[in-house]
Formats: sequence, structure tokens, C-alpha cells
Amino acid sequence: MLLVLVSFNFSCTKSNNPYRSDSNLQNLEMHSQVVGNAEKVPVLRKLNLQTLTIGKNRIEIEELMGPPEGKSLDGGNGFLWDYRRPVYDEATNKVYGWSLISFKFLKGLCSSVNIRLETPPLQLTTPQPEENVADNNGESP
Repeated sequence: MLLVLVSFNFSCTKSNNPYRSDSNLQNLEMHSQVVGNAEKVPVLRKLNLQTLTIGKNRIEIEELMGPPEGKSLDGGNGFLWDYRRPVYDEATNKVYGWSLISFKFLKGLCSSVNIRLETPPLQLTTPQPEENVADNNGESP
């Protein structure tokens, strides 16, 4: 009985695993991205996407991810659904806020997931009007 209590006590203590740390989970919960029609989407884990979605059908993927933002043929006998979502990469311990996720479907089931980790593009600023660009005659200086 004592052995069971001791092993339970050690299993309940916090570990140093960075993927299970409280601060890491809080970081993921704080991140969300507003997409399309102002809905917030959660940060997805890269490894979960690559392992848990294989073999799912289109309805299950759409329930998980929402309607695809892009659909295309893959050049063979399958088709692709594309999404832009924030993805947490366990290898770099970083959230990439504008990652491209492509689900490939063969025979109605997800056969592969390709994730291209990307950050949002920089916002283009409106250029400030330059003074003395053209003189009164319409000629440049």
C-alpha cells in the first residue's frame, strides 16, 4: 500500500517536460487568431494534426477545422483542402500564426497532412506623400 502511495505522489508532481508545462499551455491558450468572419480559432499542435487527422473523412475534418479556405485537385486521383491557422510547433516551441495546412484526401479519407509553418505577412503601410515630387509644370525635379 505504501508503495502505491509513493508512486502516486511522484506521478502527481509537476514534470520538467516543456510540452506539458503549465506556462506552455497558458501560452497556447492565450494565442488565438481571428480569421475570416471574425471568429477566433484555437492554436493547433503540429504533431496532433499530423497524427490524429490521418484516416478521417471530409465531414470529420470539416467539423474540426471548419469549411476549407481553398480546394484543389492534387494532380493525381486526390484533392486538397487548405486552411490558414495558427500552429504550435513542438520542435521550435513557437506558435506560427499564419501556417498553411493542406489535407490530402484519397478515396474520401485524409491520407496526408502537409503543414507549412509561416508567420503572418507584414502589414503594408501607406506611403507618405513626398514633397516636391513634381513642380508646377508636371516635371519631376
